[in-house]
Amino acid sequence: MNRKKTLWTLIMSQIVYVLFVIVWLFVAGMSVMMFDHPDAVNDVTTWLIFSYIVIYPLGLLAALIAGWILFSRRRYKASLIWNFVPLLWIVPLLGFLAYANF
Repeated sequence: MNRKKTLWTLIMSQIVYVLFVIVWLFVAGMSVMMFDHPDAVNDVTTWLIFSYIVIYPLGLLAALIAGWILFSRRRYKASLIWNFVPLLWIVPLLGFLAYANF
């Protein structure tokens, strides 16, 4: 991919990722409800899912920084790969929402 296409892909996708922080705030707030059941505190799966939800901002920040660093070093393909790391949180969320609506 050339420089201009990569630049616009980074800019547009990262705007979308930052907008998903608003969705993440709601999901993170509601994820506390997973601990309503008394046995959930000792359940490893519940803690893993909760941790997965809570670390989205860290994954987003790492992807943003790494993407732009690689872009500045003219490693466009690697910057795009790093740019798609936040999709590891967004795609399952959208899949769950699609499943819940149908």
